[in-house]
Amino acid sequence: MTRDRTQAVEAGEELSERQRQVLAAVVREHIRTTCPVGSKALARRYGLAVSSATIRNEMAELDRMGYLHQPHTSAGRVPSQKAYRFHVNHLEGREDLSIDKVSWIHSQYRRVELDPDKILRMSTKLLADIVKHPAVALEPGSEQDQLVDIQARSVSAHTVRIMCIYADGQGQEFVVRSAESITAEQVEQLGGVIKDQLAAGLSARAPREDTGGGARGLGISADLLRAVHRQLWARAGGRIYIDGAAYILQQPEFQELPRLRELVETLGEHQALCELLCMADEGAEVSVVIGSEHAIARLEQCSSVMSSFAGPSNCRGIVGVLGPMRMRYREVISTVDCVARQVGQVLARSESG
Repeated sequence: MTRDRTQAVEAGEELSERQRQVLAAVVREHIRTTCPVGSKALARRYGLAVSSATIRNEMAELDRMGYLHQPHTSAGRVPSQKAYRFHVNHLEGREDLSIDKVSWIHSQYRRVELDPDKILRMSTKLLADIVKHPAVALEPGSEQDQLVDIQARSVSAHTVRIMCIYADGQGQEFVVRSAESITAEQVEQLGGVIKDQLAAGLSARAPREDTGGGARGLGISADLLRAVHRQLWARAGGRIYIDGAAYILQQPEFQELPRLRELVETLGEHQALCELLCMADEGAEVSVVIGSEHAIARLEQCSSVMSSFAGPSNCRGIVGVLGPMRMRYREVISTVDCVARQVGQVLARSESG
């Protein structure tokens, strides 16, 4: 299972202009209908200026390239994870929320009590009710949560012990395992990479991954560095807020009991949600994680859209939604961004007031 989004970003470079148009139409139509898409439907609805036979041939080629697949023989085609990544990477701007919707969102935050707990409870409910997907939030850390020192020690050829010291003097340690053999020297250098990230202020709650760039220079697996970061976030504490879990039942993707159970179990696990939320890219306004890009295998059929916001003492929190890959990305991205901005502004008022 790949979790490297750097390859996914390149999705679509090999496509002709016509294939891009057909693929974009398939994704939009599947998001709209939830059903497999046929060539005749595309020819009628999207004005592609070619015959349904030509569209059918292009869809067959897109299938061969891994962008589409057929649920069963004689059915239309549905987008793959690769197709959704292409769709997200090539969105032309965000959907402008209606003036009425934006005004209504702002009005909710003008009325909310300036208490972080109430703000985040309202935010997850607001977000879930707008986009009709479960919404989650991680409260910002505090100055006492700040990681001030970290040491890495080799336990075995495949095991590393990480020891952390926080601003309140508390210590914590955990073990991560590497699929590849790692030397004691590499382990020491790994600790140095994380310390450098910490010194650079890449995260207020814990250092963040840099897509493995620092690790690659040392010959260390990027997955090992990511594993350290996930453990740091999962142990960073902080309340998780969740609302709208019932919206899962409205999605045809989760009508099968095993898939529904996996998602419900994930939503009920604090560490799993921390691992999900820690994938939000602090350097981007909104992060979109699709399918197997998630660190959690149970979310391979899901997408998440998340944004960070500044809390007290400039510590970072996260808010976002989790749903099927067949998601109205433009609307969801715009809504998550709007809510995250409002949360940050209201928390700033609560701190100053």
